[in-house]
Amino acid sequence: MESLALGSKCVVYVATSREDMQRSSGTFCGFVPVGEDSSICIVLDDSHGELSGKIRLIPTNVIVAIDVIEMRSEKGKKENIEGSYYG
Repeated sequence: MESLALGSKCVVYVATSREDMQRSSGTFCGFVPVGEDSSICIVLDDSHGELSGKIRLIPTNVIVAIDVIEMRSEKGKKENIEGSYYG
């Protein structure tokens, strides 16, 4: 299984209550530390209307599912894990 690569198109579902979920679709931009937690960074797509192009940080502990619509390949790129937060 490939890891989620920067630039991949995805839809992230977040639990907002027991019955409701928020849907965020766009381009994956990486992981961002927020305090002692981490969040994923998504640039919202046109389906978000006025919010299109805005950056949304989604805490990883509230993610229910991620649909990968288009996986970007990072083959041929050197991995630099040392000194980075999530590689």
